Amino acid sequence: MFETSAMAELHKIREQIYEETKNMSDEEFIEFIRKEAEKVKEEMRLLKEETRKQVN
Repeated sequence: MFETSAMAELHKIREQIYEETKNMSDEEFIEFIRKEAEKVKEEMRLLKEETRKQVN
């Protein structure tokens, strides 16, 4: 099967997440996901601010 570079990148990310979380309890895994989601939320907020500054 042919794998695009985007698919290869996704596989790499999934493997990294698996390695980071494979020995976590359910509670630890949920906390990991929450923390990562907060990081992404903050990154999106900052990007939105930057975009607004560039438009104005």
